[in-house]
Amino acid sequence: MKWRRAIVLAASVVSSAPAALAAPPPSVRMVGEETACPTPAQVVTVLRRLLPRTKVTAESGPAAPADAAIKDEGSQYRVSIAGQEREFVDNARQCAERARHAAVFVALVLDPPMIPEPSDAPPAPPAPPAAAPPSLPPAERAATPSRAPPTFTALDLSLGAILQVAPSAGERRTTVASGVMAWVRAKRGFHLALGAGVLRGAFEFDGVVADAWWVPIHLAAGMGFESDRWELGAELGPSVGILSVLARDLPQAQNQIRLEWGVRAAGFSRLWFSKNIALHLSGEALVRPSRYALLIDPEGQVGLTPVLWLGGSAGLSFKLE
Repeated sequence: MKWRRAIVLAASVVSSAPAALAAPPPSVRMVGEETACPTPAQVVTVLRRLLPRTKVTAESGPAAPADAAIKDEGSQYRVSIAGQEREFVDNARQCAERARHAAVFVALVLDPPMIPEPSDAPPAPPAPPAAAPPSLPPAERAATPSRAPPTFTALDLSLGAILQVAPSAGERRTTVASGVMAWVRAKRGFHLALGAGVLRGAFEFDGVVADAWWVPIHLAAGMGFESDRWELGAELGPSVGILSVLARDLPQAQNQIRLEWGVRAAGFSRLWFSKNIALHLSGEALVRPSRYALLIDPEGQVGLTPVLWLGGSAGLSFKLE
């Protein structure tokens, strides 16, 4: 009912206008006071849905001749665009309702509906009714499959830098690894995620330093919660990784390759600063219960791989829908 009243009020003005624009402009500014009721931003939020092909922005200050302007006068407010102006009365000062009325008025002025002119030609005789298709027996009607509407899965891709730290334990000092990660998520709400990356670091023991490379592969199930621009989520799932270790500055050292497994828990936050691009931040904890002994010739066993890794990442997310 609210939308219907807004359309009737605005349409009455548009229908009485001496001229209408041929097509909506590529861009328009909504100008008004940020402390008014409604604000230009409230009107722009509705107007973007009514004019999807027009870039609509909110501004404060004086309006130019090509701008749309809104002025709050207490129990009433005025909207003007393209030489047309409309005064609305609203003693209750319902800002959201005012924004809808103003947006509909501006949209109908900039992109009025096309009404065909009446024709003098006599109406064509009605077409004869089409023959009804032969009815199927009950058994055949029951066997006819119904077509379900197609469904599509929304995906997004996240790329970013990652830093992981394993606290010191026994002979091993604190280990730091850094690299890049990529994630693909099927969203929204409950989602599944797949991530892979490459990290480089070094294990430091008494008298021995070993360079290490990791290729982690994570699977996760998660839940996300969204507002207009922010998204928060948490994930949990298994993790496997390929670890390559080679002692530094030891002529007889041999490269060792291990397959690690564990469990990963993470939380993430994303700020969607445009329709398809977001800033991505996350923190995670990775537990690898199976520890491997690092054997380095000619030193022998110098220590064990870490059980606990703590990390964080930052990057960008892109919608693939």
